[in-house]
Amino acid sequence: MRLNTDMKHRVTSITLCIALMLVGVWLTQCGEKKEPQSVLAGYITVLCPEEILPVMTEEAYTFMDLYIKSKILVLSSGTNQALAAIFTDSAQVAVTTRPMSQVERERATAAAFDIYEYKVAKDGIAVIINQVNPVKQLTVEQVIKILVGKITNWSQVGGPNLGIRVCLWDENSGTNAYIKDSILGAAEYTAKAVRFDGTEKMVKYMYENPGSIGMVSMARLYQLWSPLVEDIRIKSVAIGRTQTGPFIMPDARTCHDGSYPFVRAIYMYTARKPMGLDSGFISYVMATAGQKVLIGNGLVPITIPVKYEKDSL
Repeated sequence: MRLNTDMKHRVTSITLCIALMLVGVWLTQCGEKKEPQSVLAGYITVLCPEEILPVMTEEAYTFMDLYIKSKILVLSSGTNQALAAIFTDSAQVAVTTRPMSQVERERATAAAFDIYEYKVAKDGIAVIINQVNPVKQLTVEQVIKILVGKITNWSQVGGPNLGIRVCLWDENSGTNAYIKDSILGAAEYTAKAVRFDGTEKMVKYMYENPGSIGMVSMARLYQLWSPLVEDIRIKSVAIGRTQTGPFIMPDARTCHDGSYPFVRAIYMYTARKPMGLDSGFISYVMATAGQKVLIGNGLVPITIPVKYEKDSL
């Protein structure tokens, strides 16, 4: 009986939080209807993956500081949901960590939507392990064998006699899609893998389970970027394309020049030609000021020259 009561309280709390959020959004939207819609004014909703929510939130705040008649609501969402939202006008911009698939494009075209794609940054996918694990490097082949369950103990890759626990993202995430499409190919994940819907949940689990391994945006190797504060619960390992190396760590230099093997692009999508605030915000993110925000949060810029210092990440 106690369990049922707790569950009711939890459901009630969640329902109340959602209701309050929706009311807040509705009130904001109502207020913004009084403002003319333009590239520098109005209201838009932007959906993006949890991994890059901090940087997109900062992009929105810096834009709104410059243009006080603009209101940009940035919310966390899985990539699949974010793309679906722009076709129902639940959001005006979808930020993704993978490109739209051919099937998604065909469905959008069939529904008479025009897809506009903007590549705004590069991101390295770091292979992370528990800080106490002495393993320092892995080959791409070893990473694949670990993910599919052919390597199940760290002693098989020169580490301690410790079972490996594979940590994966949920199936709606862009990171999950990248790993399956760009790393595993036709291979399937191990059935014993544990799935997570957020970086912090994954990192907390890995901290409590020394044999764990996962893959996250290199931007999340740090708790803060100004100044850099490394997350001491986990660490990234160097990755080699072959057994003879070289073994490369993910950072601005190696992701920009392609020497690090696991690099993806960050995209912004709209379901129509951007004409209003969506156009202004996307242009800002792709301009120098917006690209500097990306750099300050651990991503690699697309539209401006990459400048870095040795050991800058």
